[in-house]
Amino acid sequence: MAETERVHGYSREDLMKMDVGSLRAMLHERTHHGIEVYLYRILKGKMEKPKKYGAQAKYLLGLWEERRLPIDTPDIQWCKWNIEAAEKLNRGEIVKLDTRKPEPFTDSEMLTVRKLLYERRSIRQFKKKPVPESMIKEILYAGLMSPQGCNVDSRRFLILRSPEEWRLVSSDLPVENCVMILVLQDMGVYKTLGFDKRAPQNILYDAAAAADHICLMAHAFGLGACWLTHGEETQVKVRQHFGLKEDIVSRLHIIVGWPDEAPVKSLRMSLDDAIIGTK
Repeated sequence: MAETERVHGYSREDLMKMDVGSLRAMLHERTHHGIEVYLYRILKGKMEKPKKYGAQAKYLLGLWEERRLPIDTPDIQWCKWNIEAAEKLNRGEIVKLDTRKPEPFTDSEMLTVRKLLYERRSIRQFKKKPVPESMIKEILYAGLMSPQGCNVDSRRFLILRSPEEWRLVSSDLPVENCVMILVLQDMGVYKTLGFDKRAPQNILYDAAAAADHICLMAHAFGLGACWLTHGEETQVKVRQHFGLKEDIVSRLHIIVGWPDEAPVKSLRMSLDDAIIGTK
């Protein structure tokens, strides 16, 4: 790819001084849309390889390395793998995968899945017992691994541990004996890619998916969790208190702790009533 060409309208000069989070998101997105979405159809012989296959992602990775940014993180390694696969196909070489197709869970595994999905409930009262840091990290990692639109990696997390910090958040729950996790987003990522206008619906879905995974992992640990959204007042308070840049926006909060109650699981309407157009 010629260095005079632009990526999403940005010149080489723009990209070399771009915010690291936005450049990272662009590398993710170009790897996803420029390589990944075609790769497996190409390998199956269902489509021809596009011209300049993977060129933009390769160019961005080169700029990332030129800026001496970390290359050993899991996401950048994933980008490198895809770029190398595209390069092999461009040279007429064979790309071999060591991955497996999804397989049905065993009956015993399905019992665990159903227990996780169907028995999770919102917990609002907690014992005065600390949540181990290792659990918090794994809960957050589950949120990070949740689905997201276009692989932009916009989600960020903030852990509030004290009553002083909890009071920054407008919540209709009496909060005590817990850890509060805020799911935030780097809106600069969406703006740089133009997705705040082209796909604004993705923004809140991305945050909600992370919250859902966090609550499920908490339940798997025997912890309780409840998630709530909040508005602009909380967003401003959090941004000012922690000195966050303007583009970091808090979307929702999740309280997590050891359950001190056993509420009746709220049930839903029948599945038949929820499926439209089958009668």
